[in-house]
Amino acid sequence: MKMATVIATGSENPPSDNQPILVGSKGNNWIWSTNGWDLTHSAYISSSSPKYSVELDCELVNVKINPAKSALVIIDMQNIGLHKALNPPSAPPMYEAQDAILKFAIPAARKLGLQIIWLNWGLTEDDLASIPPAEVRVFAFKANTEKADYGLGDGRGDPDDPANFLKCGERPNLAKLPGAELGEVILEDGSRVDAGRVMMRGTWNAALHGPLAGAYEEGKKAARPDVWIHKNRNSGLWNEKSALGEYLRKEGIRTLLFSGVNTDQCVGATLQDANAQGFDTIMLKDGCATDTLPYAKATYEFNCARSWGFLTSCKALAKAAELPSYQD
Repeated sequence: MKMATVIATGSENPPSDNQPILVGSKGNNWIWSTNGWDLTHSAYISSSSPKYSVELDCELVNVKINPAKSALVIIDMQNIGLHKALNPPSAPPMYEAQDAILKFAIPAARKLGLQIIWLNWGLTEDDLASIPPAEVRVFAFKANTEKADYGLGDGRGDPDDPANFLKCGERPNLAKLPGAELGEVILEDGSRVDAGRVMMRGTWNAALHGPLAGAYEEGKKAARPDVWIHKNRNSGLWNEKSALGEYLRKEGIRTLLFSGVNTDQCVGATLQDANAQGFDTIMLKDGCATDTLPYAKATYEFNCARSWGFLTSCKALAKAAELPSYQD
């Protein structure tokens, strides 16, 4: 039975608490030291880190990354979930995440040389023909209650007894069915626009929200041009042949810094799949938001601090890049 490699270079004995330790398996190694984790994927402890590496403050323990092998992934910051014309639920936290991404994460990523990836819902007719019912339910059916937690937190006696289970039921909300026509919407300036079919590629509702669209257009002209990748599930890495996975492997990108919406849905699902596939995963907590309850986001942050990688912020990335905005 093969075990993950745990090696202290220069010694055949178990390492002391202060010796660097090579952790992982062939082709996918980290190095632990008292300074934190080196995620630059150096093959040996004795080898130097890449000529250009970045120290990033994280909760619990800091990390070192190789910008050439790293990407800022911005997930689902689209009109369908953020534009006021479509009445998005609980949008203020999402706008705060948008501001952090624009002010800190994107400028820092550009200065440090990270790849910026815009990962968004973008369905095709073939996708509609194969979309699973679980995805349809989330978008096109609504619980018959206005309670944000559906009432799960209410006192109900023994909550594990089926006699006390919630029975509010659900109802169709077919206007949000993937592929359904949203029709014309009125924007804040009074202009009208055809919102298009729900989450279909090339439509207004699937476009980036507000100033993020401008940031993407600027990024296409950057030294390391931004890329746009479509997804057809909550997770952009739900199978080995996903467009995101193929791109990351082709470009040799190993370290992913996650931002976007929703923290506990599309961001979290992609992050967990990335972690399971061996990518380095780092959550930018102020660059992530959700329209669900605060504990849902907190749960992901807790797990990202250790179990699913590392937990940092857009502001910490700005500090690493020595941006003036970090001091604002």
